Amino acid sequence: MTSPDTLSESDLHAYVDGELDDGGLIEVEAWLAGHPNDAAKVHAYQLQKRQMHRLYDQDADDARVPERTFALIDADRPSAWLPGWRRMAAGIVLLLAGGLGGWFGSGLGGGDAPSAGNQFVQRALGAHVVYAHDENRPVEVSGGDETRLLSWLSGRLGHKLMIPNLKGAGFKLMGGRLVADKGDPAALFMFEDGKARRVSLYVRPGMGGGNTKFRVIAEHGMVAFYWTNGQLTYALSGEMAQGDLLSLVQMVHDDLTSRSS
Repeated sequence: MTSPDTLSESDLHAYVDGELDDGGLIEVEAWLAGHPNDAAKVHAYQLQKRQMHRLYDQDADDARVPERTFALIDADRPSAWLPGWRRMAAGIVLLLAGGLGGWFGSGLGGGDAPSAGNQFVQRALGAHVVYAHDENRPVEVSGGDETRLLSWLSGRLGHKLMIPNLKGAGFKLMGGRLVADKGDPAALFMFEDGKARRVSLYVRPGMGGGNTKFRVIAEHGMVAFYWTNGQLTYALSGEMAQGDLLSLVQMVHDDLTSRSS
């Protein structure tokens, strides 16, 4: 591993390939949480890896390496494949770092989103990118220990937290973790359905208090809704159709509201 103030491409690839020890994982995850460009690269690498597995795993036992592959290796021509990686990473970088302000549509509440909301959703989406595609440790405390998870995160945020029940939509709690939100503690709860789709609920103390209507951003297959309810602000993020995630958002909102009243 490199020093904490920098991270190399080899570190990112080692993270994606599951080659780091526990100490290395902690360092890389801490770095990615605060560096959306590198988080975007990791997301791109993970997408490419899953696509390659879907395409070739079934025939891996009988597959033969084409002669042209050896020719490329002998010729030392990484340019044959590197541009594709760069294009994919660049698209995700735009998603996380450059374009969020322009994605805020009318949402359910209408009007332009405030800059604080913009920044909040950027951090929520960044956390989703880092942890939803983590094959090694997407959560710190598993969903099987929900009582300890809630006690720990509620204590760190200074507010009583609740975990919504999404079983009616086929999503099961995987667990959760503590994340940094602009220097303050925030909670991230991860859910997964039978199709291996993951959604994350990002929670932090409310920005301004009161209740706000849902707002939405959507681009490149990623969708996030955010809203404030009482003293807490929430963002639900996922990679699915906007209407599907909206149904989950309404379920989360209704469940938490009914239990807090």
